[in-house]
Amino acid sequence: MADLAALRTTIGDARVVALGEAGHNITELHELRDDLFRVLVEDLGFTALVLESGFAEGLELDAWVAGGPGSVESAAAGISYGFGHCAAVHRQLSWLRSHGGVRVHGMDVSGGSTSPGPAVRALMSRIPAAAGDPDLLRRSDLGGRVEAALRWAGLSEAERERLRADLRDLAARGTAVGDPVAERLAASVLAFADGHDRDRFMADTVRWVLEREERVLVSAHDGHVQRTPYDGVPTLGGLLGDALGDDLVVVGTTFTSGPAVRITDRSTRPFDWAVALEEGVPGPVLDDEAFDLVLDLGVVHRVPGAFERLERELAAPYPPSRTVDVVATQAGVCVPDPYRWLEAEDDEVHAWQRRQAEVATGSILGAQDRVALRTLVEEHDAGARPVLPRHAAGRWFRPVAGTVVVAEEPYGAGDPVVVLDEGAVLSWLAPSPDGRVLAIGVCTDGSEHNTIRLLDVASGQRLPAPPQVLHSAWTGGVSWAADSAGFWFLALTGTPEEFVQATFHHSLTTGATVVEPVPVPEGSREYTLVQPSPDGRWLVAAHRVGSPVPVAVRDLASPGSGWRPFVTACTGTVAGHVVGDRYVAVTDVGAARGRVVAIPLDSLSADDASTWEELVPEGPTVLRSITPVGEHLYLAELDRTFARVRVLDVAGRVLGEVPLPGRGALAAPFFALTGLAVGAPAPDFLFAFSTPTTSWSVHRHRSVTAAVETLLAPAVTLDAVVEEGATPAADGTLVPFHVIRSAAAGNGAAPTLITAYGAANVPTLPSYQPDLAAFVAAGGTVVQAYLRGGGELGRDWYLAAHRETKHVRDDDLVAVAEHLVASGRTTPDRLALTGGSDGGLMCGVAVTTRPDLWRAVLPRAPLLDLVAGMRDPYLDFVIRKAWGDPDDPVDVRRMIGRSPYELVHPGTFPAVYVQAGATDPRCRPWHARKFVARLQAAQQGDAPILLHVFEDAGHGAATSPEVVLAQDVEWLGFLVQQLGLSPER
Repeated sequence: MADLAALRTTIGDARVVALGEAGHNITELHELRDDLFRVLVEDLGFTALVLESGFAEGLELDAWVAGGPGSVESAAAGISYGFGHCAAVHRQLSWLRSHGGVRVHGMDVSGGSTSPGPAVRALMSRIPAAAGDPDLLRRSDLGGRVEAALRWAGLSEAERERLRADLRDLAARGTAVGDPVAERLAASVLAFADGHDRDRFMADTVRWVLEREERVLVSAHDGHVQRTPYDGVPTLGGLLGDALGDDLVVVGTTFTSGPAVRITDRSTRPFDWAVALEEGVPGPVLDDEAFDLVLDLGVVHRVPGAFERLERELAAPYPPSRTVDVVATQAGVCVPDPYRWLEAEDDEVHAWQRRQAEVATGSILGAQDRVALRTLVEEHDAGARPVLPRHAAGRWFRPVAGTVVVAEEPYGAGDPVVVLDEGAVLSWLAPSPDGRVLAIGVCTDGSEHNTIRLLDVASGQRLPAPPQVLHSAWTGGVSWAADSAGFWFLALTGTPEEFVQATFHHSLTTGATVVEPVPVPEGSREYTLVQPSPDGRWLVAAHRVGSPVPVAVRDLASPGSGWRPFVTACTGTVAGHVVGDRYVAVTDVGAARGRVVAIPLDSLSADDASTWEELVPEGPTVLRSITPVGEHLYLAELDRTFARVRVLDVAGRVLGEVPLPGRGALAAPFFALTGLAVGAPAPDFLFAFSTPTTSWSVHRHRSVTAAVETLLAPAVTLDAVVEEGATPAADGTLVPFHVIRSAAAGNGAAPTLITAYGAANVPTLPSYQPDLAAFVAAGGTVVQAYLRGGGELGRDWYLAAHRETKHVRDDDLVAVAEHLVASGRTTPDRLALTGGSDGGLMCGVAVTTRPDLWRAVLPRAPLLDLVAGMRDPYLDFVIRKAWGDPDDPVDVRRMIGRSPYELVHPGTFPAVYVQAGATDPRCRPWHARKFVARLQAAQQGDAPILLHVFEDAGHGAATSPEVVLAQDVEWLGFLVQQLGLSPER
């Protein structure tokens, strides 16, 4: 230990002793400071200890030393940088408290140099309140040192400048009150706003302390207290020396042997460090010119637990996530639910959610070129799929940049009918058959919940409309009567959370809106679409969103007749339209790949499939939809996932084939029921088309012998190629996939992203997707996998991974991933996975059951907690269809084995970035919150586990373009970061 008597001689009459630390968190240095300060207080009249800690944090520490409540451990925990977790520090503070009359000050900027929050909070407590204070405190309290640095890095420049300006205003208020402490707190706030120089601020704070104290001991790292500049920058010791002269004594410390923390950068994001602890390392060699005295403390030791705390701080820069002792019980089956509290929508959860989002943005974009990423996304978003114009009475209605215009041609200049309010999203549009009234659905929060607006087309005047809220646009909005006198629509009868819907009829003549008594199966939560016949005679009620069937029919030509059951006992799909007096439909009943049938609307035996007339038999392609256009029927098919369109007459005879622009995909609604909402008959067949490398174009086909007319040309063409492949799954079934890669790419292992869905009989199409195109343009390779559970290869393909066999979808994914690695196309450290909704659940299963396969996994709008989903009315409806019976314990146990939240256990996981929407009515944001919280706690590796729940975003269909752009930029940025791509290609 140092010779304190000799040190006293060196100190003499100096007012300030600056004691340096050769390294932070060394026990003997804390003990030296304690011993020295006792001597300085008792023998030389020193009155204050000034620590390398925030000035704001020092106020609370000083209050405890003066006799305030609490334990010494809790008081010391407030010292910046974790320096208070030491027995020697506790001993020193306890002595100061018992001695009395001695002050403790912090001299540093607040929040571990990365957050103004502590200074803002302390300053607000000393000045009159203002209206915006709570919001400013929320925005400025950025959290712990690493979290705060990441959250600051994640803010846009506009958000940063707003915070800086508000902090300057707050500092001005603090300076004006005439309170010296408030003035120093204001200086701390201003230091953050204007870009602080820590050493200069600390020197100013010491001078402030000297205006109130006789003699002080200043404690900081050697690099701060030395008199000479450090890397050319003036130090605390140098600045004080200029002002104090002989009143300052600077004491440096070193050691013969002790611990050293080695820090290396893992990435360019703030504080992403790999740390290693070495023992038996010689202390630093100090320059004699920089110190008045250098003390060698011999063999020294690290403060117990300090290195482990540093590792934890750097490894998990996430907002703290508490756990609760809750057990979820479903059908008598119990599972722990430690993050149940994150299902709430309260202030605590929303604050946690915001902080997670800020950490995610800072971790991903803080060290990246945001302009380059945004430019790349915008360039490829220019080819996004357009909304096809709707025809009525010889004119065409279409959305254009926040308006709806009506024109003589599908893409003519036209006149605006309505201009949407800022922030509103058009969910759907449906002109009346006579073209005089336009019905639109408007969503204002991204949730897909929308309300009907009616507009007079000639004047743009808003007309009275039903008040009911539509859960989504899955039934196309409204179905107009042939005479334009009214319409039918499906809407909620209560709150969206209750998820109870009914079919309504609205009369334009009377203004009345009444429930339409469609005879759907009792207790069904399924969607129902009313399909009026063009001639006004028939109504058909198509029921079930994924596999619709015409459950009821009504003959309006028979006065007083009501609805009667039609096809009610069918478990397959019968999706079609009224053509004359028949219902002409594509069905998979008796044909796994589909056939076209006609069912007389006056049939009393429609449930008997043997009575249906077959117009087109099953063939090698998968039939997906049929659309009446004039006197013809356009039959859309999938030929090994690629689109094909044949033209039929009403008797089913093949008249020809539409010459498509290439091997790609026709635009189609996600669910078959939505495709039945075609509105008034169109004179021509309009379709949107794309390939994985060519963005969406729009075309018109007028007759069997006519060529296809291009109305909108593709905006984006990738310099890339598409390759077809397949690999055997565990049971030997060949699982197809497409590889989309740069034309200039070699044959070696490439940074690769698998995208897949494999659920709900929904086909994944070989179409253009802006986000995937941007990834390819950045140098990545996309593999689009067609997993069982999807509708690409017919009903058998779908049922092979449905309910009890749902696991087959996940096995197929693993087979594709392992094939890509085994064939040399990629390696696990260059392989990523993404999927949305049920595909997000696929991602969750993949990351928890096969973490070794992936470098990064990116679930979007995901379903991740099946057990909790059984308590949600909407997801209960989905789970009963696609997974099993929530009331059956056998099914519940099986579902637990596929539920990602329940599958999380401690282990080493790849990088994970989860995107969700705060207003998502399908996969509510608590799925993502709970899963990420549990995964962050379970992560034993170094890869980040990040979450961004976007405000005013839902499941995707009604999310505004601005929010979608932000989502895609961050999503692409994560892939660029993890796979080593370049957005500036």
